[in-house]
Amino acid sequence: MKNISNITQAIIVKKLVHFLLLPTSYIISISSVNASQELEALMDMSLADLSRASVTLTSVAKKEQSLNKVPAAVHVITAEQIRRSGARTIPEALSLVPGVHVARLSDNNWAVAIRGANEILFNKLLVSIDGRSIFNPITSGVIWENIQMMMADIDRIEVLLGPAGTMWGGNAVNGVVNIISKSADETQGLYAEGTIGDKGHEEVNVRLGSTINDQTDARLSVSGVRSGYAVGEEGTFRNYNVNMRVDHSTYGSELTVQLGGYNTDIHTETETVHFVSIDLPPNEYDEYSRGISGMLNYDTEIKTGVLTVNVWADSHTINYEYFKGSYRNWDADVYYRLPVLDASELTMGGGGRTTQTEVLPILGLQPSDYRKGIRTQLYKDQASKYDSYNVYSQLETAVTDQLTTYFGVKVEYFGLVDRYEVLPQARLSYDYSPRHQFWTGLGRAVVTPSIIDTASTMVDFSVEQITQNSYQEISSIVRGNENLKTEAVTTLDIGHRYFLSNAFSTSTTLFFSQYKNIRGVGLDTSMPTGEPQVELAPWESEPLTMYQYIDDIEAKTWGTEFAVFWQPTFNFKVNVNYAYHQVLTACNNSDVCIDPSMSELMEPQPNHIASAQTMWDVTDSLQFDMMYKYIQGKNTNNANMGWDTISTLDARLAWQKKQDWPRLELMVDGILNNQPYYESNRNTAYKIERQVYLKAVWMMQ
Repeated sequence: MKNISNITQAIIVKKLVHFLLLPTSYIISISSVNASQELEALMDMSLADLSRASVTLTSVAKKEQSLNKVPAAVHVITAEQIRRSGARTIPEALSLVPGVHVARLSDNNWAVAIRGANEILFNKLLVSIDGRSIFNPITSGVIWENIQMMMADIDRIEVLLGPAGTMWGGNAVNGVVNIISKSADETQGLYAEGTIGDKGHEEVNVRLGSTINDQTDARLSVSGVRSGYAVGEEGTFRNYNVNMRVDHSTYGSELTVQLGGYNTDIHTETETVHFVSIDLPPNEYDEYSRGISGMLNYDTEIKTGVLTVNVWADSHTINYEYFKGSYRNWDADVYYRLPVLDASELTMGGGGRTTQTEVLPILGLQPSDYRKGIRTQLYKDQASKYDSYNVYSQLETAVTDQLTTYFGVKVEYFGLVDRYEVLPQARLSYDYSPRHQFWTGLGRAVVTPSIIDTASTMVDFSVEQITQNSYQEISSIVRGNENLKTEAVTTLDIGHRYFLSNAFSTSTTLFFSQYKNIRGVGLDTSMPTGEPQVELAPWESEPLTMYQYIDDIEAKTWGTEFAVFWQPTFNFKVNVNYAYHQVLTACNNSDVCIDPSMSELMEPQPNHIASAQTMWDVTDSLQFDMMYKYIQGKNTNNANMGWDTISTLDARLAWQKKQDWPRLELMVDGILNNQPYYESNRNTAYKIERQVYLKAVWMMQ
């Protein structure tokens, strides 16, 4: 009876998947894998090569490469590492990479930076899912709380440290985070998981996957999260996601179609600051963001080369207290890879993006509404549409059996500012022996211009409470600047990888970066003499201080990143990461810089960041894993801009009696933290507390 029940359940799951996904599968046409050639290549490899080839990636050259052939600082977070770290979001998983600074702003907000000053909307990092850039044209940054994809759908996360402008374009300045999801044929059957935890945390993930025919597989994933918004504040956070993927393959070609959407709702309550000493209810904010996306990836063999076509589109609506608007992106990236001469491979490609934005001003504050932190964003154009496009090429040459060179260049046009940028790179890889690989690289990358910097004005009417009944008005205007030069970086990397065996390997990187035209805020010298007045009746008028965005800040950063993998026994693994970063900045125009220390706001960044992950298979049915994170604090003359020292230990205990039984997981974040603590810049942070979660996972093939 048990076998009959399992068969019946499997038939039901398959019919459900067919019913939900079959209509979409009909849009699939021809596609690709030459398995026999791959098998022959594997048969010719030595055991040492096979151990190193077990880790492959695509982020550096937009093709599959063995880790030991990559001339760049790149790290791969595997699906096992993600699952056993207890990470519930992508930013949490990124803590497993050296050089990545992950700061939790609240229970559901994150700031992620690589080799640079960590900000809420860090604009020097390109994030993509299966090659689709997660791009916000308003700020040129990433809103991490909207990237809530099911963690069980992720095959791996490839993190490239350093510039990658030649292959990836704008925003690939300090690095690339390439999230690669599992193919549909790897996610067959029913998968369900539920999580409950502190602060009202509730999470449900369900996935259905099935084979449509011999060449086509499909899956549908649905997830939902509901929890408290921030520790120490009243509020709720809700996010719902749905994603669908269909893979179709034939001899010589592959086609993937993905569709998805999300909805995020945030309700917060904050203290009201008034000029009178009376008890008032808190200010309540109901914010939301919604979006949909679609993507098509097509790979096919043409004569002696491989043609890849990626097309995607996304549409988003954001209704936040400090920003209201919508934007849409239409993107295409096409490239052709072919062998040339005797030992070279040439990649040629091009792409384009059309962006449409609609933004709304948020003006209309009354003096009685004044409270700390109120800002209004005004825009030059409430609706805009502009194009960006690029062409690029890269030549990879095996000079000898040990030495390989890479030379590439991209020319990219940014329609928002009507400007061309040239993004070159040169890299070299040298296999000193089967165990030692040395590499070096020099590259240039730029930040994609944003509307906020170039075509908006921020009006800041805020109040600081000095004493219980004493307040100080702070009124200012920051204007956008159409003449800003493009933020750019040139970076030199030198690295070494050591492969002793499958059980031990290391990766070391040294880097130096020179930044130019970094955004800052300076005095607005273009305004007429005399300060404008703003009426604050029933109080007297208050003078406004006028500022503008400037590009007069330069910076130098340098440091090292080190990673170790060690498996001392068959049932115990250790991953250790460490990074040291130093930032030195200067403002080159004393006429517009507010004061010489303004440029130093980038400098109070943690210099030392470390993490360690252990994975222990106690028995066949019991796992015990731990994750330790350390971030060295840094104090400045401005107490609000400093960082606290963070030392946290998370643990995961998982039990699964048999393969077809549910898996139960107990996770504790912040075991050693008895008191609430800041995990990010004190100026923007909520305090974080110890949290406990219980998860149940069930899989049925």
